[in-house]
Amino acid sequence: MNNLLPIAASCLLAGGAIGYVIGNTGDEKAASENVADQDKSRIPGSSRSVSRSGSSSADSNSQVSGKPSSYEEVANVPSQTARVQSLVDLYSNMSSEELAEAAEKLRGLPMGERFLAGSLLYAAWAEVSPYDAMDHANGQRGWESMMIKPGILQSWAASDPKAAADYYASNKSQFSGMGMLGRMGGGTGGATIAKEWAKQDPEGALAWAKGLEGRDGNDATSKVLAQIATTDPKRAAGLTSGLEGDALTKANVDIAKEWAKADWSGAESFINGLPADQRGDALGAAVRSLADDNPTLAAKKALEIPEGDSRDDAIESVAESMSRENPADAAAWVVANGSEKAQRDSMRNVIGNWVGQDPSAAKAWAVAQPEGGLRDSAVSSFVMSDNTGSPAENIQLAETISDERSRGWSIGMTTMRWMGEDPKAASSYLESSEFIDEGMKKRILGRSGR
Repeated sequence: MNNLLPIAASCLLAGGAIGYVIGNTGDEKAASENVADQDKSRIPGSSRSVSRSGSSSADSNSQVSGKPSSYEEVANVPSQTARVQSLVDLYSNMSSEELAEAAEKLRGLPMGERFLAGSLLYAAWAEVSPYDAMDHANGQRGWESMMIKPGILQSWAASDPKAAADYYASNKSQFSGMGMLGRMGGGTGGATIAKEWAKQDPEGALAWAKGLEGRDGNDATSKVLAQIATTDPKRAAGLTSGLEGDALTKANVDIAKEWAKADWSGAESFINGLPADQRGDALGAAVRSLADDNPTLAAKKALEIPEGDSRDDAIESVAESMSRENPADAAAWVVANGSEKAQRDSMRNVIGNWVGQDPSAAKAWAVAQPEGGLRDSAVSSFVMSDNTGSPAENIQLAETISDERSRGWSIGMTTMRWMGEDPKAASSYLESSEFIDEGMKKRILGRSGR
């Protein structure tokens, strides 16, 4: 079960991206309501299931080892880190049948809790009986199934990449949503398998990836080469022979990203040897890697990237890294050097880090910006990050956001927090607010039990 924690982390990142998109496309209902009761999925029992020899019941394991025997026990563990470890302990010794029962018990949990527990549960299930785990996931509603299956596929590939690849080849339509969110949401199904396969057998993974078609093949090949580049970037660069078009471009980007983590000079030399039309994207990826360790050099190199998405992404990464130490300087640097898009997108992390250090200064800077996209993003980021400030004051500030969707989302989420602190005052605000639609009002009141 050593794979559970990193796999769950990957799945949570993908799920967070999906949740972000849900929230920002106006589907707050899907993001905030519990999943409705559904018909029970097929009971596990397939001959394809993998048995756990010597596995005892969860109750007896709890009595002998002191490990939790139910989600209710885990929920009472005081820290988030300890709860995650407790979930690993809970699910690691369950049979397929026990995991199926545990999955049904997650239905009534709030979305955040359900997804954290579910990511670990399905990753564990994929190691025991991946076919049963997939069958159960396919019985969930669309968006939830889309968040669950990447973790199952990754866990399966970590244990048996050939079997995972065979299943994927016969059921590609089940994974059509994977890779739709770019860097935010993880890779395609082929890329997910190839990355895990490459950790065990790079040559076998590369041969398989090169047999895939289109974007799936490009992403899978790139993931294999990126994995090889983590230990030997020079070798990875030599393996790009025979690639062309998008496959070659993507591979070079991923190699540059990994190379820059260990050896900036080597990465820069590699990038400078690429065709001119590929250098910008590769440099952007390398700068994002460099930003964590050397934000000062990364800030300089980011300005060498041609204008476009790669430069915007690099500037956002540099600003986030700079803001961990000096958010005021990071904000000033972004405003001086970033495009309008880069400025807006950088605010979430810059202001978020600033609030953690000096919320008054963060608020003053956000409020002082001229009306427009930058100010909207800065104010929204402040309101969403300031979890210890006055909800009433933050809502008043959020009402000054000019973008209707951003304003409504910021006010709605802050009002939900207010309901937990002062239900009477929050309800009074909801009744008179002209900024929250009736549907959102009902959902906020429903979550508070009013």
